[in-house]
Amino acid sequence: VCTFIASVLQEAGYSVGRYISPTLFEYRERIQMNGQMIEEDMLAKGMSIVRSCCESMAADGQEVPTIFEIETAVGFWYFLEKACDYVVLETGMGGRLDSTNVIEHPILNVITSISMDHMAQLGDTLTAIAGEKAGILKKGTPAVFYPQKSEAMEVLLQTAKEKQIPSKTADWNQLKIKERTLCETADTLEAAQIFDYKHYKDLCIRLAGTYQVENACLAVEAMEMLGAEGVTEAHLRLGLEKAKWPGRFQCLSKNPCIYVDGAHNPDGAMRLRESIETYFSDKNIISVMGVFKDKDYTDICKIMSEVSDTLIGFTPDHPRGLESALLCETAGAYFKEVLDGEKAEKALAMAKEKASDAVIIIFGSLSTISKMCELVKTDIKEQQL
Repeated sequence: VCTFIASVLQEAGYSVGRYISPTLFEYRERIQMNGQMIEEDMLAKGMSIVRSCCESMAADGQEVPTIFEIETAVGFWYFLEKACDYVVLETGMGGRLDSTNVIEHPILNVITSISMDHMAQLGDTLTAIAGEKAGILKKGTPAVFYPQKSEAMEVLLQTAKEKQIPSKTADWNQLKIKERTLCETADTLEAAQIFDYKHYKDLCIRLAGTYQVENACLAVEAMEMLGAEGVTEAHLRLGLEKAKWPGRFQCLSKNPCIYVDGAHNPDGAMRLRESIETYFSDKNIISVMGVFKDKDYTDICKIMSEVSDTLIGFTPDHPRGLESALLCETAGAYFKEVLDGEKAEKALAMAKEKASDAVIIIFGSLSTISKMCELVKTDIKEQQL
């Protein structure tokens, strides 16, 4: 949603800062302007300034900021230095206590799909998690909501009422999917999704996941609510179509057919399953999964086993990574065939060996995507040589 909004504003000629997490390929991705990462010298300068502040705080006996708080401060400094017209600011976790929430007067708040995630920090019910998300809502600032399950929606609407916030909720009754296609390019498959939303006809996005249409519609609602001067329907259309967001049902290779998706919770797995059913209902699916130990990997396995008979597990190269042996033991209750790939390299090689005309879907954690992208790109280069 952040990508779509930023792309539309940029298309209209505005300078747009973006703050995102997690990053996929490089640390500097988290702080951007007009789609370009913060320059190395500017990152060093910003970090030096913030470090000096942190040292002063520590000397005064104050609590030392967290890494995310430091990054957020550097981002704010950078956006001010660059005199951005707009900043699209993604919260880190939750909202209410998030360091990004120090902004007292945002011009628009957008709350996307809420699901069961980060439960140790945010709560173990949708109601509790929605309460944390609703913490970004400010009196006098309009809000746009993704349609939620009833218990989460009730929290958002009640908070909006209490704070006297004008709000809009996207309406899927006014959404009509007209076309979903995958076209071959030199190395991959390029997506096109064409749809009508409200009075907008034949909108097009180039992101493949079925859920991205709904994200685009939420961005449309946000742009309408924002009412930015000079943003025309032409800017809206071009911005949506030009938006790029790697790691979300992204094709890495067409032979064999390999997709990566950041699905790392049950809701994400359900949306991934929908995309597989839409594009590859006639194909065998090989699931390659690496997940963090604090995620609901049992439910993820259960959901994905409905569209895949084979799972190859691996251990993410991360302190929170779940051991592949434990993942495979859990997956055995759901998949017909379970193989322990141990590490990403071996898991990918095993999947390619089994693939034939099957589709390989790699998922479970955003943090593993860059590794898999590098491995696939290396394989493609070696084949071309």
